[in-house]
Amino acid sequence: MHTNHIRYPLVFLLLFGFFGCSSDDTSSTLPDTSGGATSDVSTTLDATDPSDSNAPETVTTDADPPELNDTSAAEVGTADTLTEIAETGTVEDTNDTSPADVPTTTIADLCFSGSTDPTKSTPDYDQFAPIVGSHCFGTNHQDIIGVQQVVVMGDSVSQGTPNLAHPLSVDNSHFFRNLLAEWLATTFNVDKGNFIDWGLWKTYDYISGSAGKKKSGDFWNCADWGARTDDFLDGKKQIQSCFPTGGSTKKTLIFFTMGGNDISKITELGAEASSAEVAAGYPATWAVAYATVDYLREAVEWLTDPERFPNGSYVIFANPFEFTDATGNVSSCPAAGLIGFDEWANPEIQREIVIYILEQYVKIAVETQTDVIWSLEHFCGHGYVATGPNADVNNECYLGPDTEIYFDETCIHPSDAGHAALFDMFKTVIVE
Repeated sequence: MHTNHIRYPLVFLLLFGFFGCSSDDTSSTLPDTSGGATSDVSTTLDATDPSDSNAPETVTTDADPPELNDTSAAEVGTADTLTEIAETGTVEDTNDTSPADVPTTTIADLCFSGSTDPTKSTPDYDQFAPIVGSHCFGTNHQDIIGVQQVVVMGDSVSQGTPNLAHPLSVDNSHFFRNLLAEWLATTFNVDKGNFIDWGLWKTYDYISGSAGKKKSGDFWNCADWGARTDDFLDGKKQIQSCFPTGGSTKKTLIFFTMGGNDISKITELGAEASSAEVAAGYPATWAVAYATVDYLREAVEWLTDPERFPNGSYVIFANPFEFTDATGNVSSCPAAGLIGFDEWANPEIQREIVIYILEQYVKIAVETQTDVIWSLEHFCGHGYVATGPNADVNNECYLGPDTEIYFDETCIHPSDAGHAALFDMFKTVIVE
């Protein structure tokens, strides 16, 4: 069991820009897909509405998904192209080009424009053939309808934390979990409980980092500051705490952010590794990475077990994000010096471990038919390097001079804009 319950140092990408960063204006950077058959990923892109007619009338697919970066969300992955691919499996042939001449179209090409440096490793999400939402915020494996109960789990991003702008626990209306909870209560008519309980449910405990009140109506909150994936069923036992009877007969929606503290631990272990450990390829550190994934898989399988949830359950989780816009420039955030991590002797292994974990998030979502949100990719360009008066305009994730920063002064927790972005992403994935 671990004790560091306030830090959420998402430093796993601080040394490497190894993923194609998200840009909400990708219309000019998508590969030329005209003139031939697309790759397998094309047939997994979903731009259709949920087909179940029992969905509440208020749950409809937005004509214009929530906007981020003051740019039309329809431009994310070029909605027209995504719709055409999803419906026909191809893009209209206008150049009479042989299919063999058309480059492979990947999820990264369609959703995360950015670095194409062939020397940099990138997560290969395509290998798991996920169904990708037309919004490109995440996968679309679930048609979420008829929610009767909502459960929040995870770490300090899910719980919410104080900062200079919001020092009090009761000042929490900006938290993404509270924004999402209010929307879910209205959309699915989920019972919020009485006024006092609902107000306390939205708060956090300054000492423990847990919920101010665990339950209000049909809403539960078992998130904790500093939580890691082993805290789902071991450690803090978040799952047992929110499901004391071993499941629920109510159709339940569970959402969480989790993984940043796990990778923080991995980063520490790798930096402290002995020369023998380094020479052997960091086996002890890899073991922690494997365990991190196993804990997450075990938790999601528990939460989707039909015997525990006979009337159904839905699970949505986000991958972890970072604040350096894929540069590794930790000093870009003034408070980052407090994190105090050293570099690895072999940073290539660090990159491999992080990519492995990111890929496994998608694999778990595919295997369990749950949904993962790509907050990492969509927060790129909203960190301390690519925003503000000293923004690096040459940064691969740079989105423009007026782009909002998604992090507060702690470097590692969301700002108001960051919480709003998370809310938009979770909401959009739920709607579609």
